[in-house]
Amino acid sequence: MRGSGAVRLALRPVVRAFGDDRGVLVYLSAVLANTAWNLSRVVELRPGDRPVRWQPRIAVLVPARDEAANVGSCVVSLLAQEWPGLRVIVLDDGSTDGTRGILEGLRTAEGRLEVVTGRPLPAGWLGKPWACAQLAEEAGAADLLVFVDADTMHAPGMAAAVAAAMERDGLELLSVVPGQELGSAGERWLVPLIPWALMTHLSPAAAQVFGFAPAAGAVGQVLAFRAGAYRRVGGHAAVRAEAAEDVAFARLATRAGLRWRVAAGWRVSRCRMYRGSGEAVAGLEKNLYPAMGGRMLPFVLAWAWLVRAFAWPVAASGAAMFRGRARRAVAPVLQLALGALTWRLVSRRFGLPARLAFEGPLAVLAGAWAAARSLRAWRARSASWKGRRLVS
Repeated sequence: MRGSGAVRLALRPVVRAFGDDRGVLVYLSAVLANTAWNLSRVVELRPGDRPVRWQPRIAVLVPARDEAANVGSCVVSLLAQEWPGLRVIVLDDGSTDGTRGILEGLRTAEGRLEVVTGRPLPAGWLGKPWACAQLAEEAGAADLLVFVDADTMHAPGMAAAVAAAMERDGLELLSVVPGQELGSAGERWLVPLIPWALMTHLSPAAAQVFGFAPAAGAVGQVLAFRAGAYRRVGGHAAVRAEAAEDVAFARLATRAGLRWRVAAGWRVSRCRMYRGSGEAVAGLEKNLYPAMGGRMLPFVLAWAWLVRAFAWPVAASGAAMFRGRARRAVAPVLQLALGALTWRLVSRRFGLPARLAFEGPLAVLAGAWAAARSLRAWRARSASWKGRRLVS
């Protein structure tokens, strides 16, 4: 009885906060301000941008494991890059679905493509960091390392635009968020959560201005490093056990004092991250829990609060109007408006559908479902991706 009483006492402020409409409005106003600040520091990549003086030797590095549906179009788009001497290196990471055959066919047709066979996964490493570490070894004397996911496609000016942005702002790391191709309902609501959460609830701006590493975050679909900076933070060996290695790199870069930014790359890059709702849920199941710190109570409270602030107002305002209590609907409607504005600002900057301003509550509910699955998988030590367990 004493234990349950202590729990009730500890949860009383939480329950009170969940019921405080004014507190939720203050929180949403702060989120909106943070979003606007973060977006003000996002770099825009545009076709036709080229560096003025810097002419780096660029290596584009692609880890590929069971990517037969994507790797062909990705590699073809990279081979078409308008940059002299650009190297395209793809590592086949134990694929079993025909990926290797596609790569060999492309190598035969286009002699510039370099295909590497991945070595066995060492103890203590996750698959993607290990694949990328091997690719970095293959890059040799390259000045600019551009790690690219195999499910991305790129305009011919992508590499030049990345180099131009890094030269212009003196950057040592650039995290590019491609335009997102959204198919199923699960993709439509889950994939946009990634750039939305980065801009609303992390703070790359605070990390960059004040050096506050816990606020840092990045998206790893296109991740560009100056070679010296990559070595300075320890390369992928420094994030060898991180399921969310992009976020880990942003925090390492912040602690190391590197200049870095997030870029909106939808004009030069596209990505179909997942194919179907099931794959989208599985992808977030893999990433959400570790990306949010991997601690159960804060994780649960954070998602409960997100549902309260961004989704519950739909039900609260509808119930108030149904009962003829219009005044009771004012606060929930204001909460919905502030939440919708965060979605609209992020959507406009990253080339996402404008309808997300109205579908944001559905996206948060879908995210909460994926978060519950992520919590269960990681706590049960059963989290996996493409046939590989992520926990030992």
